[in-house]
Amino acid sequence: MGCFNIYVFNRQGTCVYYHEWFRPKSVRQGAGNLQDDQKQMFGLFWTLSNFCATMDPKENVGFGRRELILNTHREAPDLTEVLQALYDDIFVEYVVKNPLYVPGQPFQSDQFVNALNAFLRQNGLLQQQQIMQAAV
Repeated sequence: MGCFNIYVFNRQGTCVYYHEWFRPKSVRQGAGNLQDDQKQMFGLFWTLSNFCATMDPKENVGFGRRELILNTHREAPDLTEVLQALYDDIFVEYVVKNPLYVPGQPFQSDQFVNALNAFLRQNGLLQQQQIMQAAV
């Protein structure tokens, strides 16, 4: 089991960070280009969020803050707690608390990437060869 890619969206639906470890099909086989792929991914989750809210209006589901979308192998277990820890311990620590970070703007951070890779490897979601392939 492994991770394919991660998207981080701001409140406006702009992809502020994208990283890919492994992608079974290239973007050209799907959306055409990376920007369209990111728009389609946000649209998919926005639509699903609205659908869930319609089905259960008592449930607070939605894009209220930044959204992390981690695409994994279909046999991956429930990752709710892993995603929460990823947000709290990695994203907040290495991005939000970075004095150079401008909220809502795209970012690049080697410290974030290294911590993200280590975190996913520790949780059995990433193997060393995926990290090496992504660096190429």
